[in-house]
Amino acid sequence: MVIHHVFANRSNAGDWLAALGIQSQLGGYRVAAHLCDAPFVRHTVRRLSTLDRADLVVVGGGGLVMDYFQPLWEGLAALGDRVPYVLWGVGAVDLKREPSRLDPQLVRGVAARAALCRVRDEHTRALLGGAPLPAAVPCPSVLAVRPVHRPGWGVLHVDNLTTVGEAEYEAMGRAAARFAARTGRPYRETNNLHRVGDRAALAGLLAHYAAADVVVTSRLHGCLIAAATGRRVVAVSGDWKIESFMSAVGLGAWVLPQADVARLPELLARLDAQPDPGPALARARRTHRRIGRQVRRLAETARG
Repeated sequence: MVIHHVFANRSNAGDWLAALGIQSQLGGYRVAAHLCDAPFVRHTVRRLSTLDRADLVVVGGGGLVMDYFQPLWEGLAALGDRVPYVLWGVGAVDLKREPSRLDPQLVRGVAARAALCRVRDEHTRALLGGAPLPAAVPCPSVLAVRPVHRPGWGVLHVDNLTTVGEAEYEAMGRAAARFAARTGRPYRETNNLHRVGDRAALAGLLAHYAAADVVVTSRLHGCLIAAATGRRVVAVSGDWKIESFMSAVGLGAWVLPQADVARLPELLARLDAQPDPGPALARARRTHRRIGRQVRRLAETARG
């Protein structure tokens, strides 16, 4: 029995960590990985079209609910009921300054036929129709990122220039660097990208989070990795998924809209008051383990 796992790529830390989190719960089965970024999606859809009810497809995690991934969703829609599939940890990319949404009817139709559908945030759940779907659970990358118990000391700026905007990116960098200098912390930057499939590079990226105690970010997985490793985090959001995640783990007050980036020093100055998201993330990990058990039961049924 092979579980066919579809995810975006192995070069963006958030996408790869989400995939690794899911795969950590598929023990006992051989997993065939299929990528759905633009260079790979045609081959992936063609491969999925050859499967049948003796197979199981797992789609997720990552921000796959966006116009960029429309060929994947059209391919899933074409499967109909011929192949059982699971949507696990998928989330919407809903940019504030430019259109990025898929036709919601396309995604809702695919979700309605899924053997199991658990999305990564309430914003995505609302786009897919809300109440018929189970409650959202934060991205399965929480399974691949563990708390770091040794203290860190430093400021890490995790940027996403294209989403947050050039002016906001520069303002964030200045505010983070000034806060670091004023408090005697080292200052580092990353964009969460690394060499494709390089586990050492991924580990090195996570080490940057462990070395810091403060993360300033405009990336969802800047927020998630910071929270999961036990680092304090302040975000500036150009995509509604950031507000949705931060609210889900009790950090909603630590997100600024792009227009309010000038308030970043104010939030940095009171980071000692930030609540601990650890209990919410622990609940998310338990939920993902339950989802994993459900997926393994589905695989056993498909195997017959």
